[in-house]
Amino acid sequence: MKYLPISDNEKKMYLNELGLSSPDDLFRSIPQAVKLSTDVSLPHPYSEIEIRRFFDTHGDLNQYDTRTLSFLGGIAHHHYIPSVINSLVSRGEFLTAYTPYQPEVSQGTLQVIYEYQSMMADLMGVEVSNASLYDGSTSLVEAILMSKRITGKNKVIIAGELNTQYLDTLKTYFHLSLDDIRPVSSEKETGQIDLNELESKISDDTCCVVVQSPNAIGIIERISSIKECIGKRDVLLIVVVTEAQSLALLKSPGSCGADVVCGEAQSFGIPVSFGGPYLGMFGSSMKFIRSFPGRLVGETNDVNGNRGFVVTLSTREQHIRRDKATSNICTNQGLMALRAAIYLSVMGKEGLRHAAIRSAKAAQIAREEIRKVAGIKVVGNGPIFNEFVMETELDAMELFEKCYHKSDLYVGNIVGKNRILASFNETMTFEIIEKWITAVQGAING
Repeated sequence: MKYLPISDNEKKMYLNELGLSSPDDLFRSIPQAVKLSTDVSLPHPYSEIEIRRFFDTHGDLNQYDTRTLSFLGGIAHHHYIPSVINSLVSRGEFLTAYTPYQPEVSQGTLQVIYEYQSMMADLMGVEVSNASLYDGSTSLVEAILMSKRITGKNKVIIAGELNTQYLDTLKTYFHLSLDDIRPVSSEKETGQIDLNELESKISDDTCCVVVQSPNAIGIIERISSIKECIGKRDVLLIVVVTEAQSLALLKSPGSCGADVVCGEAQSFGIPVSFGGPYLGMFGSSMKFIRSFPGRLVGETNDVNGNRGFVVTLSTREQHIRRDKATSNICTNQGLMALRAAIYLSVMGKEGLRHAAIRSAKAAQIAREEIRKVAGIKVVGNGPIFNEFVMETELDAMELFEKCYHKSDLYVGNIVGKNRILASFNETMTFEIIEKWITAVQGAING
């Protein structure tokens, strides 16, 4: 934001326009009790250069910065972000765009959403994708609610290795009906869902089966086999994807039989930050389109035959749907969808696949090498994409802190008392992987 000073005369002019006598009147809604009663005490006036230097110095004290190697993953992943994305999304027409209520003045925003939907539907292997939701966890909630509307049933089967934060979100939404949620455990050897237990728990009152792939311990699930367990019963298969980059390498969930694909698209050009923003993705077949959450943008022609874009379906209560609304949290997350659309366009099909292959290879190398370290055990022998969980003889927090203080890296997510989830990406070289292994080995040995 550029600095735009105004003169005293301009201040008076603006205050007169607003019918105010002083700048303090602008903040009269703030309770007096929470306002400072004295001026901020500064030792002396600072120049702009001194102010910038002050904040740069203190910013370097933050525990997270780009110089620290990060192997954190789970629901937020570090990936290369082309610099063109920040340049384009910073344009005023994108940065300040709001909900495209009027198509005649929102063609740019509508086209962005349309292109985003098209690319995401292709990646997920579904017929139609919506215009995005808040994040992956609420996207999963919307998928379950949709399955209940479609089937008229209430019981939900949850695969054992679902991300705990997603599970917490489900419990928040369904806190009055937790008995409707039936967990299924995973096989200890592979880390994949126990198909026999799954089949035994599907009943006439089951509306959907929820499975995350790659799951919370990084293992790729057998989606086609899960679909076979469900058979021809009136039960929807919901596949959750928390690492969207996996869609570029693995067989798409939709082509494996998933009725609904949902999850988190943050990996597509959205930087990891302190709590967001995220980008919920959601896709399914055309037959469920009337029960979709969120917005759907479609392509059409105007009266002159020119190509145009419009909001085809909108499900919110404010669109005169009232109690018939299928969703009330369906922001289109336009700016994040734009980031994803630019990222996918710039990377292209081959670039995206190449990045996914590099991420997968880095994780494979790290998993094989870390097995050789005494005091470490890899959880699950099933196939992985770019993450895996290891058990350590040390307390997980102790291992994390030792790796940070001694090796200046975040070894991974703490997912249990002695469990660490480590995530790898396309930017990691052999030297970086070796540094991670050495840091873990050094922490274990004291």
